[in-house]
Formats: sequence, C-alpha cells, structure tokens
Amino acid sequence: MPAPTTYRGTITREQWLSREMRIVARLMLEDGFTDPAALATYVQEHNAFQYPTERMLKSIAKACARRIASVSDDPAITQRLTQLIAQGTADQLRQANLYAMMCDNRLVWEFMLNVVADKQRRLDRSLHAYEIASFIEGLRAQSEAVDSWSDATRNKIRQVLTKCIEECGMYNRKEEELLPILADFELSQIIRANGDERALAAFGIIE
Repeated sequence: MPAPTTYRGTITREQWLSREMRIVARLMLEDGFTDPAALATYVQEHNAFQYPTERMLKSIAKACARRIASVSDDPAITQRLTQLIAQGTADQLRQANLYAMMCDNRLVWEFMLNVVADKQRRLDRSLHAYEIASFIEGLRAQSEAVDSWSDATRNKIRQVLTKCIEECGMYNRKEEELLPILADFELSQIIRANGDERALAAFGIIE
C-alpha cells in the first residue's frame, strides 16, 4: 500500500480514539454500515460514543470510518483489520488503531517510520520530547501545510503523537523511553498482506 500523502492537522481534535474506533468497527460489521454519512448520522442520533454533547459525534465517526477505509484498497484486508478492531483483545485494538492512524495520516506514518522504527532498529530506547518536536519542525521545510500550522497546533500535535505511542504501550512518557511490545501476529500478517513490511519495525519487528 502506498504511504499516505496527506498531513492531517485534524489529529489535534481527532486524537487517539481507540474506543470510538471499536464502536465504529462493530457498527460496520454487525449492523452493516458501509456509508460513512449514514454511520455518522446513526452515531449522532444514538449518541453511540456517549459524549456529553452532540457537537463532535458526526465528525469523529467520519474520522474513524476514514481511518479504517484508508488502510487498504483491498476489501479483504480492510475486513480483517475491521474485525481486529471490533473483536480483538485490548492490545490488538491499540496496535490496529495505531496502524490505521499511520495509513490515514502521513504525519503519523513518517513519525512511526522515521523516528520510532529508526530507534527500534538502532536499539535506542530514548525518545525525548525535544526529538518529537524536532521531527515536526523538520516537516515544515517539506510541506507547506505543516509550515502553515501555528506554533500552538504543532505543539498540540507533538502531544498527540506522544499520547499515541504511550496509549499503545510502547512509550514511557515520564522516563522518555521507548518500551518493547509484543507485536500482534494477526496485525503483522495484515501489514504484510498490505505490502507495508516497512511498517513492521515501528512495532518492534526488525527484519
């Protein structure tokens, strides 16, 4: 699968969303929702995420559906990932959600491959906050979109990227240290089937 081409600053409001991803994946599998607009309307009408207000329901539902759809052009691979998100263990959900975020957002893809995977290969367990900030700053030279973001937006993105790897169990924020994880076998098979072997190192599989 080709790497994503869009740097999505919307990650500042969409963020991690693993619980919401599970709900959306189950709606797709169990209730047969295939149209993102219809799914988003259902989520809003039934407050499926149990948010205190309805303001973000539709946009978050569409973001979750977009992440799942971005994984592959192959319906069989998309189905396998959807099943993993909907029915898998907590660890499978977290890792599958992170992979979906990588496929959906070039920002997450490059962070995981150029920063996290690179450190995994070099057995470098340190990952300091300033390194994440430097990664984002480095993108400004190659992307007008990233360069147009405010300092506050870029700082928020740094926080979200940190939270993503922390929620996936691969980062200790206090110690600024990458942690080893047991990469899920089913997800690794999905990644291979999708032609994304280069992404495996981000989950600690070094080949």
